Amino acid sequence: MLARTERGTVPGQGDPVRHLYVLSGEMKRQALLVVSLCWSVLALATHILGGEMYYDKLAGDEYRITLKLYRDCGPGNVNGTGFDAEAQLAVYNGLGLLQSTHFVPLPVGGEQPVPVDLNNPCLAVPGTICATWALYTTVLELPPNPTGYVISYQRCCRTPSMTNLPTGLLQGLTCTVQIPPSGVTLVNSSPRFQEYPPVVLCIGQDMVFDHSATDPDGDQLVYDLYTPFAGGTPDFPQPMAGPPPYAPIVWGNGYSGAVPMDGAPGVAVDPSTGAFTVHPTVIGSFTVGVRVREFRNGVQLSESIRDVRMDVVACEANIVSSIQDQQEFCSGMTVFLENESVNGQTYHWDFGDASLLGDTSALAEPQWTYADTGTYAIQLIANPGWPCADTSWSSFEVHMPLNPHFERPAIRCTDEAALLHATGSFTAAASIVWDFGDQSVPVTATGVDVAAAYITTGVHAVRLTVQDFGCEESYTDSVVVYPRPTLSATSDEAGCVNVPFDFSAVAEAWTALRYSWDLGDGTGSAQPTLIHAYAQPGTYDVRVTVNTDEGCIDEKTLLLVDQVEVYPEPVAEFNVTPEEVSLLDPVVRIKDYAQQAVAWEYLIDGALVQEPSFTYEFDDAGTFVITQRVTSGTNCTNEVSHTVNVIDHLFYAPTAFTPDGDGINDVFLPSVRGARLYELVIMDRWGTERFRTTSTKEGWSGDGLPQGVYNYQVHIAEYGAFRKAYQGHVTLLR
Repeated sequence: MLARTERGTVPGQGDPVRHLYVLSGEMKRQALLVVSLCWSVLALATHILGGEMYYDKLAGDEYRITLKLYRDCGPGNVNGTGFDAEAQLAVYNGLGLLQSTHFVPLPVGGEQPVPVDLNNPCLAVPGTICATWALYTTVLELPPNPTGYVISYQRCCRTPSMTNLPTGLLQGLTCTVQIPPSGVTLVNSSPRFQEYPPVVLCIGQDMVFDHSATDPDGDQLVYDLYTPFAGGTPDFPQPMAGPPPYAPIVWGNGYSGAVPMDGAPGVAVDPSTGAFTVHPTVIGSFTVGVRVREFRNGVQLSESIRDVRMDVVACEANIVSSIQDQQEFCSGMTVFLENESVNGQTYHWDFGDASLLGDTSALAEPQWTYADTGTYAIQLIANPGWPCADTSWSSFEVHMPLNPHFERPAIRCTDEAALLHATGSFTAAASIVWDFGDQSVPVTATGVDVAAAYITTGVHAVRLTVQDFGCEESYTDSVVVYPRPTLSATSDEAGCVNVPFDFSAVAEAWTALRYSWDLGDGTGSAQPTLIHAYAQPGTYDVRVTVNTDEGCIDEKTLLLVDQVEVYPEPVAEFNVTPEEVSLLDPVVRIKDYAQQAVAWEYLIDGALVQEPSFTYEFDDAGTFVITQRVTSGTNCTNEVSHTVNVIDHLFYAPTAFTPDGDGINDVFLPSVRGARLYELVIMDRWGTERFRTTSTKEGWSGDGLPQGVYNYQVHIAEYGAFRKAYQGHVTLLR
């Protein structure tokens, strides 16, 4: 704990001093007026219960100073005054010269309650008694001093209604401790009281308290009663402590430091043990001082004075045994007991299990696990063995938890009943109520087995409530509802035999769908869309079905009556005569034999003829396919093909050509018809090959050769097995 310190120098002295300022007479009067006005506000702060101070010698010249203060937190502290945010400590040398002052802050959360222990569980303290304590701690550097040090703190005010102090005289308190001169000892820590002070005494009762102290150095301790010191005044409630010696408090008539309260016997402190004894005979508030002195080798080193207010009150024997009424009736075999007794210190429980002898407990709030359900009478004795003991009984019912439950059904379709079965630890007499929500039919139901259907999709909460043994428990789960599948279908409605019809189904569901088509002719499909051609004319019904295998498991079928009309196709037929002709006379006759045809188309060697019967002349030899395509009155078509062979060939070769670029007779190109295979070779007169081609469309341009006569050879293979060779001369003219 750190303290805020101000230091200075007293004129003519080398000792440090805090808050020593020289003021003029007028300045002093003004300052006193301001201070008086401020302190007059605090004059009613009559919250002091007492205090004590001690020190610990640390390393070097450091000392830890501890100030322990007590305050009234009951109704007597009418202003609710708390501990000061800072405590001002004054340090004097043994000659009474100020060395320094220190402001020690109150630690955060440093205020603690003073426990009240009467050592008699039959006695109860009135609820208006309240006291707290707080520690102000700081470390000071105090070099060895031949006169020692005195550290002091002063505050006002004590409670005005003190029985052993003069009425109307508000007296303060001084807490002080002495550090011995360096010539006496260099290492010493002062004694400190161990237990809390007895702030409450019971009238007419023998009271014994441990008022002993401990000393870190193991010095001899001696105890006695002592008159506490006065301190701050109503005008100066928080002064800087003046130099020692300090004035004692003023006692009321008949009271003194040795006789601080009325008693028979009166207050006594054992000088060796510090045991505090008294038998109070008058109710009131009393200031008491207890001193402990430490001696080493017969020399007193230091002393600590505990200055404390003790309240003598009427303590009544007020032991009331009470068990909280049972709160949970179906929580299982283990019972948790709540103790509502008043002023009890010890307890004896009997859990009422007739089958056991050891069904007892001394805990304040025990738990007990029964072997069986039933109703048990539980006994609680508060302070057993005491003359003020009290006994109470309470009846507890032990039941297992009802644990209502139902298994969530598989996903349902809209308007599909969900079957629900209630389970749990309840009897046949239990009330079982189901709440399905306002989207269900029915909305509510009773009984173990029920059914409900939902008109809307989604997750629907279902609440099961069971009442039995006077207990009620609920369980909530849900029913999940998916929509039923939807289905629509379209197709081509009319067409011809063997012409593809398009079919398409559109279905929707929250899970995967399976499709099944029945196309009316014994065929089907498992695809949502398909193409199908009918082999026979007629009118067909079409049926399509979709199925879901999970979620809402359902089937949707759509029957399309007379959905498809299939028209018959015409019969295409013709003959061609002759089937083989010569290129020398390449004419054939086409004769139509089609049925149900209203339009004809023939495709011959790339030519289109739209007459039913006609003659046709070929331009070249080869094998030709003639295809007839006929159309019926319902726009159905059919076609058939026959083959004609055109045989023989024609060959003619010019005898000269003039490659002069005038566009006339510029190349040597024999005229050839009916050649399946063809080869032309040009050679000069010495037999050297000058040109070769296998295309009847490619001629020889002379290749820049000189004018002259050249030889040619032509090889032809007809459409068939016949082959022939030609050779001759051609003259190149330039």
